[in-house]
Amino acid sequence: MSAELNSADTEKLETENEAQPLAAVDPEATVDEAASEESDAQASAEETPEPVADEAESTEAAGEDPAEAESVEATAEDSAQVEKIRGAMQSGSSVKGKVIGWNDGGLHVVVHDVAAFCPHSEMELGKPLEPKEYVDQTYDFFVLRIEKDGKRIVLSRVSHLRQEQKEQQAATRGKIEVGAVLTGKVVSIKDFGAFVDLGGVQGLVHISELARRRVERTEDVVQPGDDVEVKVLKLDKGGRRISLSMKALEPDPWKDVATKYAAGSQVEGKVEKVERFGAFIELEPGLSGLLPSSKMSIPAGTTASRVFRPGRVLTVQVLTVDSKRQRISLGLEGDGAEGSRTDFEAYRNSQAESEGGFNALAAALSKLR
Repeated sequence: MSAELNSADTEKLETENEAQPLAAVDPEATVDEAASEESDAQASAEETPEPVADEAESTEAAGEDPAEAESVEATAEDSAQVEKIRGAMQSGSSVKGKVIGWNDGGLHVVVHDVAAFCPHSEMELGKPLEPKEYVDQTYDFFVLRIEKDGKRIVLSRVSHLRQEQKEQQAATRGKIEVGAVLTGKVVSIKDFGAFVDLGGVQGLVHISELARRRVERTEDVVQPGDDVEVKVLKLDKGGRRISLSMKALEPDPWKDVATKYAAGSQVEGKVEKVERFGAFIELEPGLSGLLPSSKMSIPAGTTASRVFRPGRVLTVQVLTVDSKRQRISLGLEGDGAEGSRTDFEAYRNSQAESEGGFNALAAALSKLR
């Protein structure tokens, strides 16, 4: 029993002896070190900032999807642009839009970075061009309507063109008065003349007013798209019907015709047109004379149109000139009787006192009749 106790005591003592060096450590030193470590930990905690979560993490922490947040911002921006467009619609102002594409119904347009649509029928006052002709072009539009909170915006260029046209018409009508000389563009030609756009307002140049020369076909003088200068001749129906003339602006060949084409003179001319009663001979542009059938001296059984074909050049003699009625009567070259009559008239005026000369010439003239 004693032996067993001694053995237990011995083990206990050995255990206490092994633990003795630990117990020998200065307790105050151990506390200071612990305090120092705690102080260092606190200092380190103060110097090292807490990690800041980025916007995405913050959004995720708040239970929001970053993509949805961006969508909300984009929608807000789009809404602001849509409000600008809505404001233009309410005020009746135009907006500028760039065409970026098309489909069967119309053209895709971008206005203030917002998608919009213009039907084909709302693009031109007349027939629209091919859609590809509009792509990458910027135009002025009016906003017809905004639907689905701005997701569908319908535009019209026709409305804007109509407004421009009305403004242009008002300005043009202020310039139109009888006698005014204006510049216009030929928009269409008909058998009876040409329609000319003076600036949103159209007038008619009748075929008889296209040129001083004889005109058979309108297209021989003008073509659609030609720029022309015209004079206003007449206004009818409150100015809605405008008669124009190009001929009136050409030099008047009848002004000095009596001097230039004195009776008895021989000149060259070109056959313009043959009628039953005679042939019209052009002496110069805008100036023609008539060679009567009775002066043609054509063989019996032969028609005048076979002998005097349009375009034929021949020498004719001026018989009479009527500047007031704008008529010139012609005869063929070598018409001695008419020439003698002219000579006789000139001689009678200058030699009225010479009875002998007068009677001699009168006798010569009577032989030619």
